[in-house]
Amino acid sequence: MKEQIKIWLDKTKNIINVYINDVRTWFYGIIAVSIIGGLLFGYIVAQVQNCLGIDNLKRFQPSVPTKLYDVNGELIAELFQEKRDLVSFDELPKTLIKAFVATEDQDFYAHIGISPMAMARAMVKNIISLKIVQGGSTITQQLAKRLFTSGERTFTRKALELVLTLQIEKRFTKDEILEMYFNQIYLGHGCYGIASAAELFFNKEVRFLSLAEGSVLAALPSAPGRYSPFMNTRNAYYKNWDILNRMVDCGFLTKQKAETVYTSFWPQYVDAIKTEFPTKTAYSRIIDNAPFFTDYVRQILISRYGKDVVYNEGLQVYTTLNLKRQRAGEKYLTEGLIKQNEVSARANQYMSGAVDRGLFSVYQQLGMLFNLPRVIVKSDTETIFKKFMVDNLLDEMELVSLLCNADAIHNDIEKFHVVTSGISTSLKVEGALIAVEPKTGYITTMIGGSEFAVSNQYNRAIQARRQPGSAFKPFVYGAGIESKLINAAMALPDAPIVDIDAQGSTWSPDNYEGEFSGMVHLRRALAASINVISVRIYDIIGADTIIDFASRVLKVSPTRFHPGPSLALGSSELTPFEMVTGYAIYANRGRDVIPFAIRYITDRDGNEIENIEEDIGNIIAAKEADGSIQIVPENVNYVMTSLLQSVAESGTPTEALRVVAKFDKKCAGKTGTTQNWTDAWFCGFTPDIAAVVWVGYDKPFMSLGRHQAGAAVAAPIWGHYMREVYNGMPDPQWPAAPKDVFYGATCKYSGCAPGPNCNELISDLMIPGGTPKCVCNGVHYKMKSVFERYMEKEGLKYEE
Repeated sequence: MKEQIKIWLDKTKNIINVYINDVRTWFYGIIAVSIIGGLLFGYIVAQVQNCLGIDNLKRFQPSVPTKLYDVNGELIAELFQEKRDLVSFDELPKTLIKAFVATEDQDFYAHIGISPMAMARAMVKNIISLKIVQGGSTITQQLAKRLFTSGERTFTRKALELVLTLQIEKRFTKDEILEMYFNQIYLGHGCYGIASAAELFFNKEVRFLSLAEGSVLAALPSAPGRYSPFMNTRNAYYKNWDILNRMVDCGFLTKQKAETVYTSFWPQYVDAIKTEFPTKTAYSRIIDNAPFFTDYVRQILISRYGKDVVYNEGLQVYTTLNLKRQRAGEKYLTEGLIKQNEVSARANQYMSGAVDRGLFSVYQQLGMLFNLPRVIVKSDTETIFKKFMVDNLLDEMELVSLLCNADAIHNDIEKFHVVTSGISTSLKVEGALIAVEPKTGYITTMIGGSEFAVSNQYNRAIQARRQPGSAFKPFVYGAGIESKLINAAMALPDAPIVDIDAQGSTWSPDNYEGEFSGMVHLRRALAASINVISVRIYDIIGADTIIDFASRVLKVSPTRFHPGPSLALGSSELTPFEMVTGYAIYANRGRDVIPFAIRYITDRDGNEIENIEEDIGNIIAAKEADGSIQIVPENVNYVMTSLLQSVAESGTPTEALRVVAKFDKKCAGKTGTTQNWTDAWFCGFTPDIAAVVWVGYDKPFMSLGRHQAGAAVAAPIWGHYMREVYNGMPDPQWPAAPKDVFYGATCKYSGCAPGPNCNELISDLMIPGGTPKCVCNGVHYKMKSVFERYMEKEGLKYEE
């Protein structure tokens, strides 16, 4: 009996112990679940609080491209990271909505944001797989995921998504949810929102989408790449039949209608997209009618507002560009560069020099002072082959390697890219054209190179510092006239000159043709671009006078100019932007010009946030008030304008402007050519527009070829451009002479004021205080025969 009781007690004890252990286990389990549940709940609450605010969702503004407009309101370009155009619910075709509802969420109009049946299906598959492989997301859940969560497939993310979904459904109507959904959904190929996809895949606005087109797009949210009609046409074809059948099952259309739509749509659509690249994206359709200008404006905007605002906040940027003029500039610059490439390639192919390329910059500086032999770089066979590969085959080979998943070939191509970096651009003639309205400061045209590409984003119009050569001479003459040490009626000897500097070094400037003309009237000297005369002016007025004048007019630091004699020949490097600023001031009667690109900026709702044009107008008004508006005295400016008009009418560019380009309007300007023909310039203006053209290789040691000077290379481009600009415009109206500008005379031989015995005079424009400081005493007539015999012996002559 005792034995039985003992056994019974032991069993009872075991049962009690088991029960106690079970209770302890349940207790701990409940505590653990409570803690985990509390943490999860707290996490979800915190995440919901960190969201943008469900109550404000209706006012939520998705990222919208920034748009740039020209001076006439024409769209120039768009800046974005996500290509998205917003549409309202009223713009969505009913067939489009039905296609998406049938595909993504058949119970959309019945559920409260979640679909238990869809979730149950997804849960079973996820449990079997021991991970999340399928979602049962409704349209509202997809919207919550895109707006408020990062989209990762985790259980906590799904829990947060459910809470947000219920809040969205509580606060918004089904139509409002659909509008937000269609503006947010990603449909592949860089398309954010239904409007972007409609434009990319069917080249039409959303409201014009057909039933078939809407059903094609309805396949994309779940698998944008797999069902892309561009990348996987066959998959898209079969999937579309499945979606049409779903629409039939939902009662949205009949079986017969589905078959008719399917069989009639696809043959035509497949034929239409045959030529489309599989890799085509919304970015491939970027509107950019002036890429160098767009990039210039983009950098300004980012520096002011930051990348996030520029790419996502839908700024409306109203610029100074004139697209009509921009297109004319691109046309004629491109034509000029193509022609020059052919000429320069032939010249560089057969001529070479045995100078180390590292010495070219030094050699070029010396060439401004001494009559050094020309040096042209040879393109050897290996370099020509590499250039051909870079220009014609490399990009296509890289695309094929990517499509064929040929990693080894792709890696080899990348290595070849590195080896040939700079080959193409260095062996390709480049150019720039920039134009400014003198009266307003509007930058109306900006072209920074032959084409804007990944490998060619260098904006030469703004960034390229090159020697302007003789195009700088107007600032030398202007400084001299302003200093009143020279005048337009003066004549100076164009004869060999040798000077010795403080260190005992000698230098001797040379003219373009290597010849000399004797005594030359300054008007003629500028028109003929005689180097020796510019150096003589340098000797008369000094480097400081020229540097002060040039830095003031060109708006650059005085430290940018080299004070040696070659300064008079344009040896200091300047950009086309800086040159056009100086010429625009000449065009504006010597008054200040502040070139700018952006007029004003509004937000996506049209509210003005900045008015740069108004700010610049205030600066100009302040300068008017304090008297600092006049950068060049008006009388000096009038004389310089007259001299530059003579350059255009009877100087180095006349044939190019009047005969080749057939530009017949009165204008002013100056050519520029540097040593070894490495740079070709033409800078010119009318009262309505100042424009600068530069042509050359990016590598400054490379020559355009013998005699490829500014008059032959750059001036025709400028003339064609200006002819197009004035097509439909009234003729330029030039200002009258200021009251303090008058005609005066000098002795042809002495340069002094005429004496009683002088009968060979030079008459030209003068300003008060600029008349000769000496009076001719007639002694030169006694020496005249001797001087003339010397000139004849040297093959020289007097020339007015």
